[in-house]
Amino acid sequence: MKKIFEKVIIISSMLGLVFFYGCSEDEVIEDEAANIGISLSATTSDGTTLINGGEVTAADSFSIVVTITAEAGFNTLNISGDITGTFNRNDLNLDAGTQNAKVTLTVSTTSSSLGDGNIDFVAVDDNDNTATTSFTFVVVSPAAKIQTAVMLYAPLGDLSSETFYSIANNETYSRNEVESTTDPISASIDFGYYYGDNDSASLASPAEYTIYDLEKALWTTRNATILASTTITSAEYLEMITVSDIETAIAGVDVTGADGTVTNLSEGDILMFKTVDDVQGLIHVSAITGTIGSDGMIELEMKLAASE
Repeated sequence: MKKIFEKVIIISSMLGLVFFYGCSEDEVIEDEAANIGISLSATTSDGTTLINGGEVTAADSFSIVVTITAEAGFNTLNISGDITGTFNRNDLNLDAGTQNAKVTLTVSTTSSSLGDGNIDFVAVDDNDNTATTSFTFVVVSPAAKIQTAVMLYAPLGDLSSETFYSIANNETYSRNEVESTTDPISASIDFGYYYGDNDSASLASPAEYTIYDLEKALWTTRNATILASTTITSAEYLEMITVSDIETAIAGVDVTGADGTVTNLSEGDILMFKTVDDVQGLIHVSAITGTIGSDGMIELEMKLAASE
């Protein structure tokens, strides 16, 4: 597993007392190791307790509070595993003989950190006595963002049908809406729907959309969204829950020759898309009704390779 970036914040330290014991010259002195202890507590970024061995979401963070009690005085904290570091009492601005110390580590995970993680801690006192402990965790992929019940209608001559869709905005638009405002809506449009004589139910990017001549319509931007058919089944799609699931599925799609148009769609088809902003995901064709009239419609659901 790749190293996880760390940020260390000194939270607190508390001065302790050092006790000295005397004895007569006739007494036998038996050395006893001074007590030293180390304990951990962890919380996620939203303040939820994270147990040892618990799950943390990729691209999130969690904090570990390391509490050390050292009868002979705290000296050093050594950290190894997926985080490495050494912090002595000078680093923590603690006086010699300090018996209690706390250090907080903020650990940030990344999307490439999926899997098991482990951090080892060794506390050392001024007599070189040690106390050890470890913290394990599992980095899991976040749930994929889902956009449901996207209804796109066949293009009409009066330009009033909600034919186009913006993934980023999760909004549908008619050509009239795109062209009747000074806002650059066209830059957010990723694809549109049409029903062709030979193509039947189809999706096309603005760059490939031929039913309306968007170039002559003076769209300032005609995005070249990539659309591709897949062999993924509806049952397989339903089982995909996490961002990692979607990324893995997309990686297996053959995009050779894919452009901005997919034709002859049927209910249950699964498509892959990639926007010009590098947003990727899968499209599930939920329903198709009608053809070229006002009743012509396609219903879509999307799972994005991105979290909420």
